[in-house]
Amino acid sequence: MKTTRLLQLFLLVVSSAFFSCSSSDDGGEGQGQASAITISVDNNAINLGQSVTFTVTDDQNANVTSEATIYFSGTAISESTYTPTQAGSFVVNAKLGGVTSNNISVTVSSLVISASKTSVFPGETITLTATGNLGNDLTSEATFFVNGVEISGNSYTTSEFRGIDQVTATHGTLESNVKSILKGYSQKVLVEDYTGTWCGWCPRVAYGIELVEDATDNAVIAAIHRGPNGYDPFNYPAGDLESKLGIKSYPAAMLNRTTEWNTPEPSYVNQVVGLTQSVSPTAIALSSALNGTTLDVNVSMDILDETLGAKLVIYVLEDGLVAEQTNYTDYYGGADYLSDFVHDNVLRQVPTGLFGENITESDLDGNTNLYVKNYSFQLDSSIADTSKIHLVVFVTDISGKALNVVGSQIGEKIVIED
Repeated sequence: MKTTRLLQLFLLVVSSAFFSCSSSDDGGEGQGQASAITISVDNNAINLGQSVTFTVTDDQNANVTSEATIYFSGTAISESTYTPTQAGSFVVNAKLGGVTSNNISVTVSSLVISASKTSVFPGETITLTATGNLGNDLTSEATFFVNGVEISGNSYTTSEFRGIDQVTATHGTLESNVKSILKGYSQKVLVEDYTGTWCGWCPRVAYGIELVEDATDNAVIAAIHRGPNGYDPFNYPAGDLESKLGIKSYPAAMLNRTTEWNTPEPSYVNQVVGLTQSVSPTAIALSSALNGTTLDVNVSMDILDETLGAKLVIYVLEDGLVAEQTNYTDYYGGADYLSDFVHDNVLRQVPTGLFGENITESDLDGNTNLYVKNYSFQLDSSIADTSKIHLVVFVTDISGKALNVVGSQIGEKIVIED
């Protein structure tokens, strides 16, 4: 009898232990794999620049957001809060293990403004347009601001002060992009003629340059003679610049340093003249003095856009150099050799280096708000006649493009236009 009770007690303990272990192994607290998940969002219609927060729950209504991967328009995002970078309607879902959630839609609205011109001279009128991301014209309903000040309607006349206007717009809760309007300076065009006395097709560019000079006073010319090892008596070592620009044959003519002049150049004078109609973010003042063989050069620059990565380049050019010119063209009478040909604007010296010197904050004059650089250097011994030299000075941007250029005789003073 006693034995039977002991046996019953033993069986009861074993049974309790078994069910206790079994309960833990079966996930009695709901920790098993979800069979379904649901994604939701705090706001499914936002403006560009705003953020949304997503939440993922399982079929037991447990929050599994931190364990799930959320996909915004098919791309996984790293956090549950996300700021879209584009406007439009986007599909969002989530995945947890092998389970994919429902799809939800998030609409991102934007307001984009455009302008009739983005670079003007002071006093010109700008017309503005506001467009929603669905292509709907919101101009009549939008409010426009210039430099933070509300304007009446959607057009305004720029002030007389040069600089950059920041234009924005609002429509309800929408805020637009920022549109920059440059109020700049008149543009001169730099023409760099890569040439040689030995180059039979080079007179074609020389003749084209004469036509340009007849058509406009706003073209500044520099002739870079190439022909090492005695091929050209006026050779200047510009191989690094040619490599950067991709120049592999002669003649080559570049406008504002980085744009190729179409060939045949005499037929495309309008291409050169057309560049003088542009608005420039820079202006250059220049003065110089020659004392014996020492040349002093003073340059002041107004740079309206400080993000340009501007550099300054100074050329010393010489006129009146006489040398026989090979000629395969019909220009200049069509002779095979042009004896006593006069070569002007010949590059002789570059005190700044061909790629220029950086214009930095340390060059800014606090009194005039102009960037100032002063140079004093000895003229190169290759210069045949110092009375026939002149200067070409230009400013380039980070890409190497010439933003503006001036040319001057030694002793001449060039001032920045009012």
